[in-house]
Amino acid sequence: MYFRTTLLFLLSVAISGLLPAQGAFDHWLQKKDDYHIEPFLALQLWSAYSFNQQEFDQEEKRYAPVDDRFSVLLRRARFGFRANPYPNWKFYLAMAYDQLGKDDRSALVGGGNNGSSPVITIWDAFLQWRLATGSEALHLTAGYFRPQLGRESITAAWASTSMEKSMSQYYQRQHLVGISNGRSVGVNLGGLLWKEGDPVGLNYNLGVFAPQAFSGVKFSPLFVGRAVLHLGDPEQTVYKIGYDVNYFNQRKGLSLALGGSWQGETDLFQAGYQASADWLFNWGPVNFDGEWSLLWREGPSDLTYRSETGYARLGYNLVVAEKYFLEPVFMWMAFRGATDAAGQADAAALKMYSGSEDTFNAGLNWYLHKKNLKLSLHYTWHAADPGAAGDGAKVNQYFSQSGMAVRRGNWVGLGVNAMF
Repeated sequence: MYFRTTLLFLLSVAISGLLPAQGAFDHWLQKKDDYHIEPFLALQLWSAYSFNQQEFDQEEKRYAPVDDRFSVLLRRARFGFRANPYPNWKFYLAMAYDQLGKDDRSALVGGGNNGSSPVITIWDAFLQWRLATGSEALHLTAGYFRPQLGRESITAAWASTSMEKSMSQYYQRQHLVGISNGRSVGVNLGGLLWKEGDPVGLNYNLGVFAPQAFSGVKFSPLFVGRAVLHLGDPEQTVYKIGYDVNYFNQRKGLSLALGGSWQGETDLFQAGYQASADWLFNWGPVNFDGEWSLLWREGPSDLTYRSETGYARLGYNLVVAEKYFLEPVFMWMAFRGATDAAGQADAAALKMYSGSEDTFNAGLNWYLHKKNLKLSLHYTWHAADPGAAGDGAKVNQYFSQSGMAVRRGNWVGLGVNAMF
């Protein structure tokens, strides 16, 4: 009895001491004095002339040429908002209405025509929290964004130096999350380990995602990781999940990255993996980047299928007459899958691509305000092999366009990239 009375007395004293504190709590986060929501708009407006495109005639069982054609399109169009309302807290929201005006029988890659009344979709939507004030070592990002794997996939089109991005990202994104925009809902822990003046730095990302394209009766999360070693000047001085290629003669450094992913059993496969290596070398006017990735899945009865994809891209900055900032660029992209009948059957069973594809791009960029305003004139040509699958088989991106079986042609394009 004495023990219970004493305990009740102590609890009443403790509660009475807490009550005033609850009413006077004043440790709320305070919004920054200069806080404002910043709108942005980004456009890629292209004109293109494509030729040698062929379409498979299902009745005749052969390819037939389509007319060469000129087209004008909004290849990419984005708008949204970003803000830093509290110390260490950021948010980012981007909407997209890409491919407005695209001719589906042109040789350009990507999705189909977005129609006369374009569909507007969420492209990115995430919060980012810096966990330690004054340090770039720990950041938590959560929302809808790109798993941090594959240099081209996690680099925005406005930073890419080829007119069209390397479509190695298409194969990687389909493999990782099952959709071509490469986004998924997830959480990522990342950071930058570097101090001003250090010749060596490390950027890392570890994430877990829930790709809905692979979610069925069976479910497994997707785990992704990537580490980047910076030698010389770093790619970044503050942590972020967006990247650049051209530093406009201001960087002398090499970035070397290794990354990978793992996903367990789903309705489509028993396990899925990716292993990637990539690099970025900037030395004054030289910009050289690329990557190579192995993609594989496992199925029942010891079924395993693997494909490979990657790219290499070289640019050189030229300042002409102290007035014009130009960059000639050359890029090669490759995809390699099975070409034999058995291997292609395995690929189909595991919802993967087969055959082979090569894309070459050569052109000139004229930078009017760094990557914020750029004019591009480029030529792109394609080559591929369907393997044993033969004519009419849509075994990889070269042979498929908006549901049609095609042989992709070549194209020359003039475009403007603008970010406001």
